[in-house]
Amino acid sequence: MKLQKITENVYYINDTTNIGVIRVNKENDVLIVDSGSDDSKGRRIIKILKENGFNLKYIINTHIHADHIGGNHYIQKHIPEVKIFSTRAEISMIENPIYMPYFLYSGAYPIKELRNKFLLAKPSKVTNIIDELLSNIIIENNKISLLPLDGHTEFQKGIAFENVLFCGDALISEELLEKHKIPVNVNIKNAKQTLLNLQNMNYDYYIPSHGTLLNNISTLAKENYKRIEEIEEKILNFLNTEKSTEKIISYMLYSYGLNINNATLYYLYNTTIMGFLSYLKEEKKITNIIKNNTVYWNIL
Repeated sequence: MKLQKITENVYYINDTTNIGVIRVNKENDVLIVDSGSDDSKGRRIIKILKENGFNLKYIINTHIHADHIGGNHYIQKHIPEVKIFSTRAEISMIENPIYMPYFLYSGAYPIKELRNKFLLAKPSKVTNIIDELLSNIIIENNKISLLPLDGHTEFQKGIAFENVLFCGDALISEELLEKHKIPVNVNIKNAKQTLLNLQNMNYDYYIPSHGTLLNNISTLAKENYKRIEEIEEKILNFLNTEKSTEKIISYMLYSYGLNINNATLYYLYNTTIMGFLSYLKEEKKITNIIKNNTVYWNIL
């Protein structure tokens, strides 16, 4: 982890999950965008900021996945006066992160393999509620822009300041696209719209949470969009005869050369592929039927 300067008042700490840093006053108080995955990340963020003369005063999370909110707990414990901003829609997940593995496990109490630090952050307390209708918030006379970037999660938001956009997991790098093949999204329609919107944005700099600093995001957004369309096409071609949900998931994983052997990855892919099935049904391209105690899907 290392602090990198972008503009006069905007920095980022490069890591597996990049951390945005926005200086909000001449006393070097800062707002951070996301906080990493766990206590160790929170501790290192505080250390790096102190070494560079900054005081951590505010936190805002792009979305509620553990690798973005996991450091909140440690930071709030050791800097009790820190203010954590959230929309009402995301408060429950930040303050009760157990909901995330519940969510992946169809709402049932999750198996032990899903109660890990990758999915289950430690809880933190939201101190400042953001009105969902606001397109910006004011922090110490600084206008921090909030952009809807739904799709990867509901209510994901980009954070922009001084023409720098921290864009969360709205898209992933080409390297990660090649590695993971099927990007995690829960709402495919919104993910596609977000990627179209990103192609037409005009910021000087972009910081994906998992990737490098970019001056132009259009090409990467197009590559992510292209992969979503490719996945849609694979599903539609596979449904030349009716297939069960389990067969579709298995086929999609194998079609991308993926051989999943851990629960975390399986349920992330499962959720994403279910998202595609829901989207394609909404688009009236496929339908489903329940028979013999099994859900089957077929092309319309």
